[in-house]
Amino acid sequence: MTKLYLIEGDNSFLIQSEINKITKGKDLEIINIDLENKTIDDVIETLDTYDMFGNQKLVIATNPNFLNNVVDDFPNEKFLKYLKNPSDNILIIISKKINKRLKLVKDILPYFNYIELKELNIYEFIKNNLNNYKMDNITVNYFINRVGKNYYNISNELDKLKLLKNDSKTISKEDIDLVCRKNIEDSIFDLIDAILLKQKDKVIELYNHFINNGTEVFGILVLLSNQIRLIYNVKVLSNLRDSDIANILDVKEYPVKLARGKGLRYSKKELLDILYNLGNIDEDIKSGKQLPNISLLSFILNM
Repeated sequence: MTKLYLIEGDNSFLIQSEINKITKGKDLEIINIDLENKTIDDVIETLDTYDMFGNQKLVIATNPNFLNNVVDDFPNEKFLKYLKNPSDNILIIISKKINKRLKLVKDILPYFNYIELKELNIYEFIKNNLNNYKMDNITVNYFINRVGKNYYNISNELDKLKLLKNDSKTISKEDIDLVCRKNIEDSIFDLIDAILLKQKDKVIELYNHFINNGTEVFGILVLLSNQIRLIYNVKVLSNLRDSDIANILDVKEYPVKLARGKGLRYSKKELLDILYNLGNIDEDIKSGKQLPNISLLSFILNM
């Protein structure tokens, strides 16, 4: 059984899908380690330690800077020694990008099951997940406009449509209207991505989408702040199960699942920076220094 996985990609849905494939049918203790704050020594120590009940561990290590840059004090030999003789626990390392020219990367890559996740066109993603169901191109466009481009949301809404049309296997606009609701809270993750990736045109497009669908500017600010705070909190509590985090934060489990996937993509500092900026906007609005629309647009245009 493969115990070492290296995933390259930055789409949280696709990453989580791969993790689900790896963990399917296994009873694992899942431990998340952010290498922004911890070291590879911590990873190895965790992998080499067994609990008193002998449960198999899955260690998910994120933000591995050593796969992109030369790290002078990185314990190359110790890491290679572990890879040559790994414990029975499973290691998944997730990196947005890997520099395959680095000597360390060349040395360790043969020991891993390397998975490169290429970004899917949203239309391809929908078509691939329709299976033997039919949805013409006009209906696909209508579906995207209604539910947004969040992969998790699309997957869930497609499941609803398949259940509804299990007999005829043909999905229409009327079916979409019947079971698919516009979920602003899910779609806000797209806006978070665009802001963190500094995709100004995408941010403005999504901002206009929310406004055109009746969401007030202050409402967008609140949603943004709440969701980014949720991602940050889930990242801090990432060693716990989704259900336990949901109980602690007093939220439903599904948003926690979304936030966990999104947290794999961003560092705590990135999340705290945007929360700080949104807090300043909120203060400016409440103190009357700026109008809501002007304040938010200023933030967007000066990203």
